[in-house]
Amino acid sequence: MTKMRVFKQEKLWRDKMIAKAESQGSVLHWRRLDDTEYDQQLRIKLLEEADEVRAAQSREELMNEIGDVYEVINSLCALHNLSKSEIIDIQDKKRAERGGFAERKFVDTAEHPEGSYLANYCLAEPQKYPEIK
Repeated sequence: MTKMRVFKQEKLWRDKMIAKAESQGSVLHWRRLDDTEYDQQLRIKLLEEADEVRAAQSREELMNEIGDVYEVINSLCALHNLSKSEIIDIQDKKRAERGGFAERKFVDTAEHPEGSYLANYCLAEPQKYPEIK
């Protein structure tokens, strides 16, 4: 009998990968998620895939990881009955109002007037925007 090693997973797997792993002798203990759990796990998966985009070293790796991000986004859209065309319209509207990222503008620090919207925005999230004194 083959000795099995057990590994904690606690993550969303792609649909066909469970059968593929099992066909290679793995034993997977899985369950079907309800809508709330599925939504939560897709959001976690989106961050995981985005981190893999960040870490990609080659053009091929980057394309594969962006493809994974698209897959998660498509699943979120399907779960929440979101229209891709409506999302693209929102994206286009934001780009028209706020711009995109093509100009590559990176802000190192920002000084905002006390009491202003942007100062309050930064103060509301001190871990994300720590105040420099």
